[in-house]
Amino acid sequence: MTTKAEILYKINFEELIGTEFEDLMSIENLAKGTSIFYERFEQFNTYLLIEGKTQHIIYTPEGGEFYRNFFEGDIPGLSFSLSNRKGPERFRPFDVDVIVKEDSTIAYLPLEKILDLEFKGKSAVLEKIITIGVEDHFKEFNHLLLKSIYSDEEFFIKYLENHKVLNIGTSKEISEHLNINLRTLQRLLKNLIGEEIIEKTENKIFIKNQIKLNKYKEKFEK
Repeated sequence: MTTKAEILYKINFEELIGTEFEDLMSIENLAKGTSIFYERFEQFNTYLLIEGKTQHIIYTPEGGEFYRNFFEGDIPGLSFSLSNRKGPERFRPFDVDVIVKEDSTIAYLPLEKILDLEFKGKSAVLEKIITIGVEDHFKEFNHLLLKSIYSDEEFFIKYLENHKVLNIGTSKEISEHLNINLRTLQRLLKNLIGEEIIEKTENKIFIKNQIKLNKYKEKFEK
């Protein structure tokens, strides 16, 4: 079983090994289909996904839903760990459900408590949290910006070109991950496969013919 010290070393927070923070951590095995209750997630607003897969369903004040999938090595919640920690909505201005999509092992990381602890290397740890948090914010902002600018079809193609291969899972899981309507995605996949532009195996989608794809994209430039 992975130890807390090994986890801290793996995520480059070795300054926290042997400190009070290590005692505050919690490692749990969660079965597929488990919901991480809001109260539990509020107590530990950041976690490392040691193995498995989780999904956050974010509900906006306007009534919209935004899906984000996390995989092994991801640290969801880190960008909120030091913000608004005193208030009742201390780390997010919206509601979120956290669903375990595969049997998973999670290490809860109460990073917001670091500000109250004294240990050697504290400033280095805070700098790492801020850096990783900014990178995560930029990644999500870039995703949302592309989604808002382009049609679902053009967004999907750009996403596939950037990632080369999609191995997220089923069409439903891809639609949730990319926030594209499932029927829209299915029609798009059928069209691109029929044109022999992409190929879809059991759980993978990849570009089959880049020349045909470049020709196909010309319609977006009109």
